[in-house]
Amino acid sequence: MLYDKNPPYPHYDHLPYAKEPWKSLYVLQRLTTTLAMVPWWATYYTVMPKSIRPRSSWNLRQIIYVNFTRRVFKVTEVAGVTWGTRDPTTAPNEAFLKETSFEWVEPLRQDLRTGILKEEESAPYVNVGCYIWPKKTNTKSRFSAMKDSLVKTDSNPETPPAQDDRTYTVGIYMHGGGYCHMSAHESSRTSRIPRGLVQRGILDEVYAVEYRLLQVAPFPAVVQDAAAVYSHVVNKYTQEQKKFKIVLVGDSSGGNLALSLARWLRDEGKLPSPDGMILLSPSCDTSHNLPETLSSYIPRPNEYSDYLVDNPEPRALLQRTFLGFKGDKNGPTNEDEDRRLMQVAHSEYVSPCSPVVLERWGHSVQQDPEGEYRRKFWRYTLPNLPDALQTFRHPEVLNPMLRSWDDLTAENPYRKTCQFPGLFAAFPRTIIVCGDGERLVREVRALISAMTKDGVDITTHWAPDACHDALMISETWWDKAVLDNIWQDIDKWASALRSSDKPTVN
Repeated sequence: MLYDKNPPYPHYDHLPYAKEPWKSLYVLQRLTTTLAMVPWWATYYTVMPKSIRPRSSWNLRQIIYVNFTRRVFKVTEVAGVTWGTRDPTTAPNEAFLKETSFEWVEPLRQDLRTGILKEEESAPYVNVGCYIWPKKTNTKSRFSAMKDSLVKTDSNPETPPAQDDRTYTVGIYMHGGGYCHMSAHESSRTSRIPRGLVQRGILDEVYAVEYRLLQVAPFPAVVQDAAAVYSHVVNKYTQEQKKFKIVLVGDSSGGNLALSLARWLRDEGKLPSPDGMILLSPSCDTSHNLPETLSSYIPRPNEYSDYLVDNPEPRALLQRTFLGFKGDKNGPTNEDEDRRLMQVAHSEYVSPCSPVVLERWGHSVQQDPEGEYRRKFWRYTLPNLPDALQTFRHPEVLNPMLRSWDDLTAENPYRKTCQFPGLFAAFPRTIIVCGDGERLVREVRALISAMTKDGVDITTHWAPDACHDALMISETWWDKAVLDNIWQDIDKWASALRSSDKPTVN
C-alpha cells in the first residue's frame, strides 16, 4: 500500500442530484435529451445560412461536438459525475500501456516542503504516479542508435564510452479536466497532447503527472504531486550526468497547475527553474467561479462557441471544496472563513489573473472590456451583493501569504508574496495557445499582458474560431488545419528553446 486510503473528499455532498436514485435519473435524462438533439442540430444548421452558426467557419461536426459537450458537462456540476479518471493510489495494468511506461515517484523531499507546501498547510504527502512518453524498451532508442552510428570508439575494452553531449528536452505534463476529470493515462483524451509532443519530435521525453484530483485531496495537493515529479526528473538527469532542459506543459486546469508550480519553483529557489512553459488554454482566474468575487457577476464571452459553462452555483461549490472549504452549499459560515476563502481564491498560486491579484501587482484590470456600460452596471447596481465584494477595492487584505490579519500595517499594506518585483518576473520563456472562440479569452489576454509587462519571453498563438483546449480534440471533430498550425508554432518555439545556450547542467 502506497499510503493510507482515506474516504473520498466530500466535494459533491451538497450537489442537487448527488445522491441515488436521483443521480442516475438525472444523468439518464440529460444524456437521452442530448442525444435526441443531435439530429435537430444537424438539420437546423444544414438548412440555415452559415452566419447563424456559432462560428461561420465551423462545419456540422464542430457544432455538434461543442453543443453536445456543453450539455453533457452539466452532469458534473449538478450530479457530480466525472469521467476519464483513475485511482491515483493504484498502478495501471502494464498490459494496456502501449506507448508509455508507468513509474512511481517518491513524495517530495522533506527539505523541499517550503512555502505553500509546508506540511502543516498541505494535504498528506504521498507517492505520485507518472506515465513516461515514449515507452521504455530493452532496445536502443533512436537517439542512441544515431549516436552509435556517428561515434566510433576504439575496440580496446578499456576505452571509456563516448560522452553524451546532447541536451535532452524533457516535458512535465499536467493534464486538464477542471481538477475533476481525466487522467495522465495514455488512454485519456488529454494524452493527445504528450503523444503529439513526442511523436512530432518536439520533446525527447514527457512525464505525465497522475496528480490527485479534487475527489481525492484539496489544494495544494496538486502542486505537491507536480513538484515531486519535477524534483524526480531533475535528480534522474543529474545522476545520469546528462544535460537537459525542462519544459512545463499544461492544458486548461493543467495550465493553471503549471503556472502554480513555476511560481513555487521561483519563489522558493530550491530546485532549478524550468527552461520553458507550454500553456494550452490555461485557466488563470479560478476566483471567477465564486459568487463572493466581483468578476463572477460579469459573464464571460463566447457563450455559444465554447463548451465551457459559466459560473453555475454547483461550479462554485466545486471550487470551494478544491480550495479546502467543505462547508454547506451556501459557502463559508462565518466572517473569518469568508475572509480565508477570499484569501486563497485570490492567491497568486490559484488565480494569478484575478482582478484582485493583478491590481495588487500594479497591472491594469479590465473587468468588462466588451462594454463600459455593463461594467458600471454589474459593479454598482446589482442588488444584494455579498459584503466580501467590498474587499475588491482593498486588494491588500487578500494577500494569501499573510499568516495573520494583524500583519497588515498602514506603512506596508501591499506586502508581496516574495522578493521578486513583478507578478511573473523571472518566469521562463513561454508559449500560450488559446482559441479565439473560447470562454477564457479575457483571462488569457490578461495573462499575456501581465507576463509581457513583467519581461517574460512570450509567444502567443490564437487559434482561429477554436474552442477551449483544441489540441485535446480529435481531428475527427475539429479542423485539422487549425490543429496542425498550433503544432507547427509549438514546434518552432521548441526549436528556438533547444538552440538556446542555457541547458541545465548538474
